[in-house]
Parts: sequence; structure tokens; C-alpha cells
Amino acid sequence: MNNSSTEQMGCVSAFEKVAGRNPGQTAIIDGDRTISYGDMQASIERRAGILLKAGLKPGYRVALIAESSADYLVTALAVWRSGGVLVTVYPSSGSGDLEYAIDTSDPALIVTSESVDRALVTPAARNAPIVDIADFRVTEVRHNASPNPEGLREPLAMICFSSGTTSRPKAIMLSATVIHNCADTYGEVWHLGPEDTAIICLPMAWLYGLASTSLAVLLRGGTVVVVRRARPEMIAPAIEKHRATFLAGVTATFGKLAQFAEQNNSGHPAFPSLRLCISGGEPRNEAAFSRWQAQTGLPVLDAYCASECLPLVTYDPISTPTPRQGSAGKLVPRSKLKVLDAEGHEVPAGQIGEAYSSGPGLMLGYWRDEEQTQAAITEDGWYRTKDLVRVDEDGFVYVVGRLSDVIIRGGTNISPAEVERVLQQHPSVAEAAVVGIADDIYGQRVVAAIVPQVGSTLDDDELKAFTAARLSSYKVPSQFIAVDALPVNLTTGKVSRRDVAALLSAEASQSSS
Repeated sequence: MNNSSTEQMGCVSAFEKVAGRNPGQTAIIDGDRTISYGDMQASIERRAGILLKAGLKPGYRVALIAESSADYLVTALAVWRSGGVLVTVYPSSGSGDLEYAIDTSDPALIVTSESVDRALVTPAARNAPIVDIADFRVTEVRHNASPNPEGLREPLAMICFSSGTTSRPKAIMLSATVIHNCADTYGEVWHLGPEDTAIICLPMAWLYGLASTSLAVLLRGGTVVVVRRARPEMIAPAIEKHRATFLAGVTATFGKLAQFAEQNNSGHPAFPSLRLCISGGEPRNEAAFSRWQAQTGLPVLDAYCASECLPLVTYDPISTPTPRQGSAGKLVPRSKLKVLDAEGHEVPAGQIGEAYSSGPGLMLGYWRDEEQTQAAITEDGWYRTKDLVRVDEDGFVYVVGRLSDVIIRGGTNISPAEVERVLQQHPSVAEAAVVGIADDIYGQRVVAAIVPQVGSTLDDDELKAFTAARLSSYKVPSQFIAVDALPVNLTTGKVSRRDVAALLSAEASQSSS
């Protein structure tokens, strides 16, 4: 294993300073549990001690496959305090994605919550001990895990997995500097402080839920309220009970809460304690956000970045309290953005090009994938986002499209190719093309165009069950539409996703009318 300096603990050291200044302040509310900063610091130290006693050495990887909780945050900080590398894995991952994440990261220890099926974890564990996050009975770790990559510019602190813009999620390597810069910058730009109480309904396995929000709040001395599901019937009471001031989510979060508020309209603005609402993970959905503002009187501000280089763009609620239509906001401090045309030249303000980003939030690379790393990061240290953006004269950034065909559903990236490969395994399917269709709640929904095998008919329920057994639930198409043939590009002969999307949008509209 290569060394990981305990002097570069980033968020651990920053949290310790906050806890030392105000140990009695409430750090986390998780159901019936209320944990002060002092108690949280003691828990972090206790768990770090357990890890070290069990044999965890600097650079050893610890996979955390668990639902969001107070224990999640304590465990993450404890892993870093002990010099370990945190590997975050979505607990809702399908068996294929779960096995891939564990096998790829090859951890020395796996920590799960009771909601995770151990039968899915054990086959890929390579005899790494598996412990429950609540009781944390760690007595040993595996010592023969593969070493971390050499030659990184900083020690490895975290591996997180993209939600899948390719056939398999990418394993993104981050340093302590990257994680701390993310939390610290958002705390600065959003003006978070001890008076803030934040509803965290995002999965902490996602950097948006862990660093961008939870750690951003904690490093500013605020209070994190854990809500395990982004359901309005769970979020709304939590906002009201704890007089929350900050809510972050994806488009669907605000769309569903707007519906909830409409159905429970008291004649007064909903959720009056909120001062800051942030949406991220997908382009702005002005229709959903308008419904939210009609019920609350509060706009939804935006954040835009990639896990490979973050943070990048958001709104300062003090200097710009009202978002510009369609804009994700402005560049944050210390980060860099340039917009290039296909020839690599910077485009003038107002023109569209591909976004390149850089700064202290730049990833170390992709885990054991030098080819992908070199394709994503230029020789002079810029990350290719593969997003098409424009920046206006005032510096506001607009995300107008993507170079890839990724579908973004509720802030989660989905690879059409992965879904298509599964569909093509079904005996009634001759060809399949999967695209994202506009959706008022989720931003996009997954829809499949199917050319049936000769003599076969499509059974929607059967196809849904077939894909659900092989994919994570958010990747399963919501609709299967039979077509005679898939539209193709006349020059290349490849399936034209743009034409498929237009065809399916028309079909979906007709079927719903």
C-alpha cells in the first residue's frame, strides 16, 4: 500500500476545530437521535481507534455501502482520521453495479447498513470483513488488498463511483484537498453558518449528499437533519419540525414537494423557515421550480459541476438571490472554467462550446484506468466535462446540452447502452434504443424503443420485470414502445438517438392523451 499522510486529513481537521469551538452545538439530528459536535468528535475518535486496533494501515480502503445516517458521517470521518481511503458505494445499487464497485475497489473492510442485502455483498468481498455500521464491531481487516496507484499528485483519500455515463460507473479518485475544498467553498458561497439547519435527503454515497451539503454544513457549525428518503411526506414534516433553513435536492425533490404543498395548501406560503434551496445534478427545470416558488415564495438556485472537478458553478444567495432563467449560476471562488469550440479555441461570450474545468477540486484520476484518465484530463490539467455550455457577458453559465447521450433522471446519470444491452437479451427483442424523454418531475424519464422479434409481441410488465432483475431500479424504462424500425443516421448507419427521442416523445404524448 502507498502511504497516505495523516497530516492531510482535510475535513477531519476542519471538523475538529469547529467541534472544539462549540462542542455543545447540535451537529446531527437523525430520527430520535440528537448528536452534539462534542459527542460526534468523540465518536469519530472512537471509531478511528477501532479501525487502527483492527489493523487498518494508511491507504487501506474501506467500502461504505450504507444508507444516509449520523453513523455514515461519523464513519466517513473516522476512516479519514485513521488514514484510510473511503470508498462510497450506493446502497441501492443493483447486484451487477454492487459487485463491480466492490471488485474494482478491492477493500480491506466493508461497512454496510441493515438495508443492504449481505448476500449481494459477500460474493465480491474477497474475504474482506463485513460489519454493520451501527454497532461497528470491527476486529480485523484484510491485509492483502491490492495497492493504491503510485504517482498521484496527492495521497488518495476517497473513491466514489459515477452514476454511470458509460457502460460501467467510473471509479473517481479524490484527495483530502479536493473533498475539503468542495465543502469549504459551498459553505462560503452559500453563506452557511451555525444558525443553519439543513435537510439532507440526498444519498451520502453521492458527493452532492456527502461533501457538497452535509460536510459543507458541518464545517460551518450548522445542523444536519438526516432524511433517508427524498419523499415529500418525510421531508415536509422535517422542515417544519426543525425549522430548517436549507434544502438541497434534485428537480424531482422540488417538483414533488410543490405537489405536496399544493395538496396541503393552508393559504400561507409553505415552509417559511427555508432561506436557501439548491438543485443540482441536472439542467434547470424551470417549470418544476416555478411551481415550487408559487407555493413557497422562494426560488430554487442551482449548482453545476462534475464529481471529477468540483465545485464549479452555483449561486450566491446574497449577491444573486434571484436565478436567471435557465442559468446554473456563476463560477465559484478558486475554480476555473473555459469554453472551447471543436478546434480547441475559446469561444466568445454567449456562444456555445464544451466546458473545461480546473482548480483545487480536480480529481486525481480514475482508479486504475490511465487511458480514461488521460482522455478526461488534458496535459495542462483541465477536465473535459463533455457538457455544452454558454457563458453570458455577466458570467452566468447555461448548460445547454451534453456531448454524450447520457440520460439524467432525478439527478442520476444513466447509460442508454447499458439498458439496451439488457433489453437485447430478452427473446422478444430484436433491437432496442433507449433515450431520455422530458419529464416534469424527474427532468427525464427512461423510455425504450423496441423492434420486436418476428412473430413476437411485447409484454410491458414482462420487460419491466426482466430489466428490474438485472439493473438498478432507476435505470428501468418507464415505458416500452414498439416500432417497426429504429431511425438511423443516413451517413454512418448508426442509430440516431435524436430521432429516436423525437419519435418516442410523439408516441408517449399520444399514449398519454
